[in-house]
Amino acid sequence: MTVIDLLLIILILSASALAIYLIFSLKILMTKVEAVSSDIHNFIEKANPVLQELADVSQRANKIVTEAENYWEELDSSIKKLKEKVSDIRSLNFFRDAENPAKDLIKNLKAFSKGFSAFWQAVKRN
Repeated sequence: MTVIDLLLIILILSASALAIYLIFSLKILMTKVEAVSSDIHNFIEKANPVLQELADVSQRANKIVTEAENYWEELDSSIKKLKEKVSDIRSLNFFRDAENPAKDLIKNLKAFSKGFSAFWQAVKRN
């Protein structure tokens, strides 16, 4: 046997050992890949109901916000109408108008109430 034959035998044995090592390594790798795949599948199965709940909550929140916006618009329009009515009342100025026949009556009623208040204060003191 020559040196080349010995080296050839060593090379064949090394190649066989390497092939066996690769087979076992691939088997371990496939086991780990299957475990990761199973974990991912379980995660997806658990995440789907959570995502569905999140979608439901989002729809409910959207509905609440829409209703609140509608109420806000109604409230805003009511406030605007009230402001218009108040400004209309202010613009009338019928209590300050010289042609108002009730102006003197209102002045007299105010004076009477002030006088009565002063009288009542005096009665209380005595």
